[in-house]
Amino acid sequence: MVWHAVTPPPNDPSRDDIIWLAGPRLLGLIFNWGLLGVLTTQVYIYNVNFPKDKRVSKAIVYIVYVLDWAQTCAATYDGFQWFVYGWGDIPTLYGVFTDFLNVPLLSSIIGSIVQIFFGWRIWAISQSRMTFVVVVLLSCLQLGAGGAAAYYLYQDASEVTRSAGLVRAVGIRLGASVAVDTVIAVSMTYFLVRSRGEALGRMHSVLTRLIRLTVETGTITALAAIMDLLFFLKAHNALHQVTGVILCKLYSNTLLVLFNNRLVMANAAETTVHASQSLAFRAASRSQHETWNIRPTVLDSMELQTSRGRDVKGQAV
Repeated sequence: MVWHAVTPPPNDPSRDDIIWLAGPRLLGLIFNWGLLGVLTTQVYIYNVNFPKDKRVSKAIVYIVYVLDWAQTCAATYDGFQWFVYGWGDIPTLYGVFTDFLNVPLLSSIIGSIVQIFFGWRIWAISQSRMTFVVVVLLSCLQLGAGGAAAYYLYQDASEVTRSAGLVRAVGIRLGASVAVDTVIAVSMTYFLVRSRGEALGRMHSVLTRLIRLTVETGTITALAAIMDLLFFLKAHNALHQVTGVILCKLYSNTLLVLFNNRLVMANAAETTVHASQSLAFRAASRSQHETWNIRPTVLDSMELQTSRGRDVKGQAV
C-alpha cells in the first residue's frame, strides 16, 4: 500500500504524545476484534434459526458481515504497520495507511446499508414514505461525506492532518449519522408506541420490547458518532480512532440484534402460550378436584340413606 503522507509528524514528540497516539489505536483494534466476534456469533445464530428468510434479508446480513471482515483486516494491517513492522519509527506511528478505507469509507457503506434497511422497516410499519425518504437522503449524505473524507485521507495519510476539506467532510459524515440515527429511533418509537396502544395481550409486550430495543440501539450508535466527532475536532490525539474504528461494528450488531430478536420474541410468545395453557389446566383441574370432592359426599349420603332404610325395614320385620 502506497503511503501518501504530506503533513510531517512532530519533530520531537513527547512520551505522552506517543502514549495518546498508540494507546487509543490499540484499544480500537481490541474492541474491533471483540465486536467482530460478537457479530460472528450473531450471524451464526441467524444462519441456524432463520434459514428460510427472504433472499434480500440474507444478502444484507452476509454483505454486511463480509464488509466488516474487510474493515477489520484493513485495520489490523495498520496495526501491524504501527506495532510490528514500524515499531519505534515515529513517522510510521503517525501514518494512517489504510485508515481512509476502514474508517470513513467502509464504515459509511456499512452504516448506510443498516440505516436504509431501518428506514425501509419504518416504511413497512407506518407506511410513512416521507420518513423513509428523509432516512435515505441523510444516509446518502453521510455516505458521500465518508467518500470525501476517504479521498482527503488518501491524499494526506497522516494522523496530524486537519485540512479544511477533511474537517468539513468528517463533520458532515458524523453529523448526518447522528441525525439519521435520531430520526430512525424517534420514528420507530413513535410508530411502535402508536401500534402498542391498539395491541392487546402478548402483542403489547412484544411491542414494548421492540420499543426498548429501538431506543437502546439508536442511542448507542448516535452516541458513538457524537464521541467520534468531538474527539476528532477537539482532542489532538488518536482518541477518535477508538470510536471511529468500531462504529461500523455497532451498526452491524444492531442489524443482527434486530433480526435475531425474533427468536427471543418467539420464545416469549411460546412461554406465554404455555403459561396460558397451564393456567387453563390448573383452573380445569381445580374445578375437577372440587367435583371429585363433592361426589364422595353425595355417594356417602346415598349409601347412608340406603343403609338407614334397610335398618328400618329390618326393625319392622
